[in-house]
Amino acid sequence: MTEVTMPTGDALTAPTPTRLTSTSVEDFPMPTGREEAWRFTPLSRFAGLLEESLEGGGAKFAIDGVALRADEPVQPEAGVTLKLSALVGLSPLAGAPFDRAGVVGWNNISQTLDVAVTGVVSRPVWIDVTAEGTDTVGHVRIHAEKNSQATIVLRHRGGGSLNETLEVKAEPGAKLNVVSLQAWDATAVHMATQQLTLSENASVKHANVTLGGDSVRIAMGVNLPAERSDLNLLGLYFTNSEQHQEHRLFIEHKGQKSKSRVTYKGALQGQDAHAVWVGDVGIGPQAFGTDSYELNRNLVLGKGPRVDSVPNLEIHNGEIEGAGHASATGRFDDEQLFYLQSRGIDAVNAKRLVVRAFYAELLNMLEIPELTDYVLETVDSHLSVGSLQ
Repeated sequence: MTEVTMPTGDALTAPTPTRLTSTSVEDFPMPTGREEAWRFTPLSRFAGLLEESLEGGGAKFAIDGVALRADEPVQPEAGVTLKLSALVGLSPLAGAPFDRAGVVGWNNISQTLDVAVTGVVSRPVWIDVTAEGTDTVGHVRIHAEKNSQATIVLRHRGGGSLNETLEVKAEPGAKLNVVSLQAWDATAVHMATQQLTLSENASVKHANVTLGGDSVRIAMGVNLPAERSDLNLLGLYFTNSEQHQEHRLFIEHKGQKSKSRVTYKGALQGQDAHAVWVGDVGIGPQAFGTDSYELNRNLVLGKGPRVDSVPNLEIHNGEIEGAGHASATGRFDDEQLFYLQSRGIDAVNAKRLVVRAFYAELLNMLEIPELTDYVLETVDSHLSVGSLQ
């Protein structure tokens, strides 16, 4: 985040923590890797998805194994409607792109999946997203109307490469849970731009669950312009040997008495497993009463992984409820292991239990039993005996 100098005098004259947004590709040159926003990213692994023109066509979407067809609305549950359509002259629902990946994806959108939440949806809605070839483009818009409630899960599967744009807008009083599950095959490449905007008294819980893919980079921008909006960002990732998983967040508090919580946890194993987490929170000059906190925890299993964890705060007024951050990376807790082994559990299974417990807090907060089962089964299948010795 860019450093600023606070001026003297009226706090309302202070600069606002923000960043460039634009739908023009010319505003975001091809990165070199020396830029702050790209210095942890292995650009060669994402190169095709940053070119000005992407020729891979649109991502595929399905509900319960049935492919969605263009201009044929589907209502999987009462209170929510899905429609896949080709749109011309598209305007951003939740904010314009803020980096090269986002603007390239935006300018190559050929179809949009609109998810309209109009009432109280009783069960989670699972949407499968696949990219069958290279340089595929995906665009999903989730719009929660006033006082509506829903849980939407985007489950990414298969191989290929995908440049994806996700836009989420919550109207006043809406309560929305959104999960982006990266359950890719080992060869997949996924570059995503996620934009969220919350209205007055809106509540959004958003989770990125990244358990697959060769290379995944997810950059998120959240705008909190209204009073008493409530944001909860959750992240869970398991990074295996040779994989790159990167999660970047920028939360912009503008309205008064808004609240944000960020909790990301990841475990890594194997040579050259690389996880990146960057969390930026900006509190504007008129965002009085803001309450914000961000946390990143990483559990390193064995030798070889690398973690880059960078929390940032930029505060432009002195009348806030609180703002803080914490980041930690470490290995197994000896006391936990001793406790389990003293009760007859062997060392390898004790470490498996510690890994499961490491994720338990987040899984309990998500409150989606099917997702919990999938995460724990997948992590168990990935854990190698070598990293648990």
